[in-house]
Amino acid sequence: MSCRADTGWDNRMNYAIRETAAAVVAAASDFIMEGRAPTPSTQIEGPYASVLESQREHDLAIGSAPIMVELLNSWTIEARIGWMMNNFETNERYACASNIARRALIAAPIGFPLEIERRWQKRASKTW
Repeated sequence: MSCRADTGWDNRMNYAIRETAAAVVAAASDFIMEGRAPTPSTQIEGPYASVLESQREHDLAIGSAPIMVELLNSWTIEARIGWMMNNFETNERYACASNIARRALIAAPIGFPLEIERRWQKRASKTW
């Protein structure tokens, strides 16, 4: 009977860690995207070659990794997660969740940062 209770608690804790890590990475991604240089507009009318060239410039701009992502990926995992946690705690959109993130970091000092890193790598490989 105690195994079931422990398993239920573990499942809830794992869920909380996964969801909080997802919020931390989303906050970091939002911050990065807000600071990204605007993408060039595409031309929709005119000569075919001109329209095609404007689309290439647009695709190149949105397909490149923002400088901030390259910088973060060059840091150690500890520095990267420290930056993400600081960004998360200072972003007013996530003010109510920052306390949960601090608690998750205390409750799972290894598992929570690893989940943040896993989600960051997944996001970085998908988005940029």
